[in-house]
Amino acid sequence: MKKPEKTKKTSKHYSETRVARSFSASWRIRMTEATLFFTLILLLPTQLGRHFFFPFSYLAGVRVDYLSPTLYLIDIVIFLLALFNIKAVFKFFSEKISGFFFGLLTLNIIFAQSWPLALYGSVRIIEFLIIIALGKKMLSYLNEKLLLIGFLSGAFIELMLSILQFVFKRSIQGPFYFIGERLFSLATPGIAKTTFSGIEFLRPYGSFSHPNSMAGFYLLVYFFVLTRKSLDRYLWLKYLLLLVSTCLIFISFSKAAILTFLLLNVLYLFFSGRKNFCRVCVAARIVVMFFVASIFLLAQGDPLTAPKRLELIGNAVEIIKKYPLFGVGLNNYLLEQTSFASKFPLFFNQPVHNIFLLLVGEAGIVLTGFILYFFRKLFPSSIFLLLAVVVTGLFDHYWLTLVQNFLLMGVVFSTALQDRDAPARSRR
Repeated sequence: MKKPEKTKKTSKHYSETRVARSFSASWRIRMTEATLFFTLILLLPTQLGRHFFFPFSYLAGVRVDYLSPTLYLIDIVIFLLALFNIKAVFKFFSEKISGFFFGLLTLNIIFAQSWPLALYGSVRIIEFLIIIALGKKMLSYLNEKLLLIGFLSGAFIELMLSILQFVFKRSIQGPFYFIGERLFSLATPGIAKTTFSGIEFLRPYGSFSHPNSMAGFYLLVYFFVLTRKSLDRYLWLKYLLLLVSTCLIFISFSKAAILTFLLLNVLYLFFSGRKNFCRVCVAARIVVMFFVASIFLLAQGDPLTAPKRLELIGNAVEIIKKYPLFGVGLNNYLLEQTSFASKFPLFFNQPVHNIFLLLVGEAGIVLTGFILYFFRKLFPSSIFLLLAVVVTGLFDHYWLTLVQNFLLMGVVFSTALQDRDAPARSRR
């Protein structure tokens, strides 16, 4: 009579052990994913990576970063997140992304001047879509506090580095090398400069490829944090991040980003939906913002920036006329632009400073139309985020060409899409 009792106890013990092991394994996986998501947010401003320079990465014998496939540390994090959530990723691609889209990407690669560059561009788009697919998971793993801490930690490092670069008029290197800071000084050819009262200063780069890129990055972070009401639970963290982001926008001396910052803040103050707001207080905030911004806007930059950009726009229009349907191929724009003569011999070969002309020139009208159709859901739930990208994108190309800005769009827009779908899920 005792043997059955022993067997019963043993069976119960094994069952409890299996449950405990299963819970422990599930907890470890969950903690690993949460750590990876937090690392993703933390690494967004960095650009530590390994460049691979192939024959197609050179123009007139000069290495061009835009043409070099690069493996960044953040790419490894996204790859690991995709592995941990492979079912969610496949489900997203099977439900949201049609075979027609992949067919267009394939055609773009086939008709490109350099198919390896077009393939690399397609991989970047797929990486962007993976971030969109994992938006729901990211919001469930990272609460508002962790989200703010992740962005704030990176912003503090960037502000400290930018101030040091501005004061010493050169890169700092040392530990900052490991977040992707490049080696430069005020004497480096083509470096971004500004002038105050006849004194020349280096425009801070932080760990970015250009001050404009840093300004656009933190402009989008600023309005993401400002317009996200769920972050109001941690107001002191929210306001601190808004302050640091504002400082980074101003210290970049990016006129497009600063003017966009002022415009969108005015619109937000008047159309944020707050009742019984203090008009005098709002007016005072606007006056203070414009006064501080004017100090940075009055600094003199490159006097030839307008004619240079107009030349690039003219080249882009000609390229689009030549390749209207499928474009020259993703990441192939500079290869085609070499066929145009330039009035500025010391002006380094750069993409057109307009994301819409650049996208149509590389992807063609058909693929561009499909991409814009896919993101139609963002209207009007994240109008300030879209305006931040659209307005600055009219005057620069970093939203498409630089990995930090490109992946930040993925993180920000993925959360915006999830917030938009939340009411529908609640009703169901």
